[in-house]
Amino acid sequence: MPGSPEPRIESPHQLADLGLSAADVADRQALGLVNVQDSTTSRTVLEIVKANLLTRFNAIVSVLSVVILVFGHPIDALFGLVMVANIIIGVGQELRAKRTLDALQILIAPSVTARRNGVDIQVAVGDLVVDEVLHLAAGDQVPVDGTILRSEGLEVDESALTGESRPLAKNEGDDVRSGSVAVAGSAVIVATRVGADAWARRIASEAKEFVLTRSELRAGVDRILWTISWLLPPLAGLLFWSQLRGDAQMADGMVAATAGVVALVPQGLVLLVSMAMAVAVVGLARRSVVVQELHAVEGLARADVICLDKTGTLTTGRTRLEAIEPIGGIERAELLDGLSALAHSEITPTAAFQVIVTGLGASPGWSPTAAVPFSSDRKWSGASFLGAGTWVLGAPEVLLDRIRSGLGVGEADTTEEIRRRVGGLATEARRVLLVATAQGSLDLDNVDGFPLLPSSLRPVGLIVLAEELRPDAAETMRYFIEQGVSVKVISGDNVDTVGAVARELGIPGAEHLLDLRLVEKITPAMVEEAVI
Repeated sequence: MPGSPEPRIESPHQLADLGLSAADVADRQALGLVNVQDSTTSRTVLEIVKANLLTRFNAIVSVLSVVILVFGHPIDALFGLVMVANIIIGVGQELRAKRTLDALQILIAPSVTARRNGVDIQVAVGDLVVDEVLHLAAGDQVPVDGTILRSEGLEVDESALTGESRPLAKNEGDDVRSGSVAVAGSAVIVATRVGADAWARRIASEAKEFVLTRSELRAGVDRILWTISWLLPPLAGLLFWSQLRGDAQMADGMVAATAGVVALVPQGLVLLVSMAMAVAVVGLARRSVVVQELHAVEGLARADVICLDKTGTLTTGRTRLEAIEPIGGIERAELLDGLSALAHSEITPTAAFQVIVTGLGASPGWSPTAAVPFSSDRKWSGASFLGAGTWVLGAPEVLLDRIRSGLGVGEADTTEEIRRRVGGLATEARRVLLVATAQGSLDLDNVDGFPLLPSSLRPVGLIVLAEELRPDAAETMRYFIEQGVSVKVISGDNVDTVGAVARELGIPGAEHLLDLRLVEKITPAMVEEAVI
């Protein structure tokens, strides 16, 4: 991308407050630093037509058809219709795939809130420029690659880019990628890469890139046609000579010679292969699979190993509330009321909070006196309620450390039991949050400027969240196994979580887990065991 003009903003905070001026935007537009990109595929209509016209089969049939049309009756050239049908099938399917790929887009947001001259305005995604200051809120799609200037509990879903469904917390200075979606909190970002350089556009471009498929069927047919192309001229010459020796006219001799060699051309084989591929492509299209070239279908039948991601492939990418487990003697009804009140008091609800709110329903109507929103740094959120004390929800490892420090010597075993329970659920591909309560109130005005948890916290419940398995995942895995296809799961998730999902779906070898973060401890034997 061309060099960006020198920014007039002296600091990130000033940039966040003022944004670009009209002159700044015009300078970047003049340099081509705009969020636009050619949406066409790497293959033109002319290239598709040429690829289906200029083939060895078409050359042979065309020559024979021309001879018949010149020296004989047109009805005798009907065998040329096989060539026409073959061309129509190939061109039609590949043009259909081209239209689908041309319409492929990861960015779907029509406009976004940008700050220019200190004022927030709506700007079309295609009009954004480098160094543009954008405001993101929950539900907004990120239209450009950028860096966060300010973050208020921002969480983004990058599943469209990486397949990973768990929202990622983003703080000041972190990068965000185009195509991801803000699912919680808000932020101010500055655009660093736009147009063809942005992450989502690069992914879309790679998906549209055409690569010729290696086809054994096509190679085999080509070898047959290559041999025939060398045999046809001498055979046709001999037939023509024999006709002339029998006192036949030149025209009749040409027609007879051509008719004699046409049978050598495997027209039925070529048409049958094209029709079989076309039927397979139509079947795949009904399942939302885009096939750029007919012979790409053949590769599916030859696969003996398939590598899958977990999120979005084996799972739906959505999280569901699986269970709420009371602990410490609390009544279930009281736990549900406290959890519901806490979830509804969250200012910037995370994805986990949204799932909990959906699962619990209406708030009990408690009056909050203090609230601390969730932070990825703290890994907890809490609220104090009039007459109901303080309720906190967060990561078990964080809250249990705080709880343990406030317990007596004989009470510490309680936290260890909870840790074992949390660890057991994690190996079953479950995400666990801990609910704790205290009689005191949250300290929002402490010396360090950070809210503090009450010292008398007690654990009262576990929230168990689980990823939804795709309804057809188990059946699909069984089909692969029955067909002798080896399934390998490659994921960036926790190793135990991935293994638990694989076991639940009945994938063979799910017990052979390989964590590449420990690559220095992995032996060749371990790799062979996991791969084979």
